[in-house]
Amino acid sequence: MDQEAVAPLFDQLPEDIFRPLGVANNRRYWDVLSRVMSTLWGEDGRSPGEEVTKTVVIRVIESCIVADDPWEGELETSVGGQSHNVFRSLSEAGWFSVRRRGLVDMVTVKPRIGMLFTMLSEFARQEPEYIGGQVRSILLNLRSVTEDSADPNACSAYQIAAKQARQCMAHIVNTGCRVQDLMDSLVELDSARDFVHGFFTDFVERVYIADYSELRTRNHPLQYRGQIIEKTYALMDEEPSRERLVVWYTEHIGRGDREKGEAAYRRDTNQLLRLNNIEDHLARLDEEINIANQRALALIEYKLRAPKHLDKLIKRACAALSVLDEDHPALPGDAGGVHWSALALAKPRKPPRDQVATAVETIELSDEELAMEWLRRRMVENRKVTAVQLANYVARMLDGRNRVDSDMLEVGSINDLCCYQRLLLIASRDDAPLQLRRHDPVVQMLRGIRIRFEEERMTNNDYMIHRRFVVEREEA
Repeated sequence: MDQEAVAPLFDQLPEDIFRPLGVANNRRYWDVLSRVMSTLWGEDGRSPGEEVTKTVVIRVIESCIVADDPWEGELETSVGGQSHNVFRSLSEAGWFSVRRRGLVDMVTVKPRIGMLFTMLSEFARQEPEYIGGQVRSILLNLRSVTEDSADPNACSAYQIAAKQARQCMAHIVNTGCRVQDLMDSLVELDSARDFVHGFFTDFVERVYIADYSELRTRNHPLQYRGQIIEKTYALMDEEPSRERLVVWYTEHIGRGDREKGEAAYRRDTNQLLRLNNIEDHLARLDEEINIANQRALALIEYKLRAPKHLDKLIKRACAALSVLDEDHPALPGDAGGVHWSALALAKPRKPPRDQVATAVETIELSDEELAMEWLRRRMVENRKVTAVQLANYVARMLDGRNRVDSDMLEVGSINDLCCYQRLLLIASRDDAPLQLRRHDPVVQMLRGIRIRFEEERMTNNDYMIHRRFVVEREEA
């Protein structure tokens, strides 16, 4: 098999991209992913590639979990922990991309992943399409090929027209198959109410071609297919036009191979000429729709009449109870003489199960464990760098001066070293554009202070070697 005919899907996507959609909670993962995408990277929001803080994404996931039922197998997990678990699963699979900027985790969706999500959403919805707009677009693209003959890029419209023709034909053929599948699923419904709702909602509104009712009118949207076929044959018969198209296909599709270019041109031409047989496909679609309508009418009539016969049978059974003796074989022997009361016909009630609370296990920590926990918290506190701590450190190092370089900075504690590293990080952001620095949370920690590197000078102290930077007050 030709390797070029196989689409390199997994070369373009992360290996585990479909893992959350293949587990027991795949529907809930897809629901959460869809809500996050529509809220943060939807049509009215950001574009894929724009970043948002991880906290905002977690908050959206929490709102989805709170509004929905508990996840299977995760009833004992808190909403916050469950939200982080869902975020971690989606990010590890490749749906979300996380990048750390200073102390803040920024999350985005790569454009390629956003394109995949859009294609999956469109496939899941399968909304009715307007065939008339596609046919008119095909004709306009073919006209642009002949009218813009001086422009070599106009030949690309021929390929676009062929793709639209293939999509148009595929949609008409697929609609017939979808009618069969939908009617098979509707027949299995028990109540007439559900059947009627599914027939008019799923069948009439969603499966039909959007402008199906206009296909048999005088101004039907397929009236231009004759002009499309005529234009296609004209481009085939005119040697200059055909040569121009073949040259374009050879250069852009065949990559210099004329044989591949001609094959691609013939393939697209056949797709356009298939519109000549669209009446046969429409006839088959009409037949499928007529069969579906007949089945729907028969089923609706049966489901509406069936309860009447059931009422007659119940009435006859109740009348027979009054004439049958108590020991008659047709009567239950353990009814106690009561056969058609509300108590006898009601379903037996099940006693509720007692909810036994799980005992809370208490753990006694030893003195050593308490001391290690206190030490760990002290270490974490010493390594925190807040805006106030950083401002106090800079004020202490400036000591009333307007300028101090990194060689003069003193490090007397772990927190001083962490503040020193934060100043080095802010200095590295000085080369960024002004618009980015305004929204950088790291740079905004210090107000009225500018930190910049000095050219070709180094600082070598007891802790690190780096480019020398200068901390100076900004003029008011």
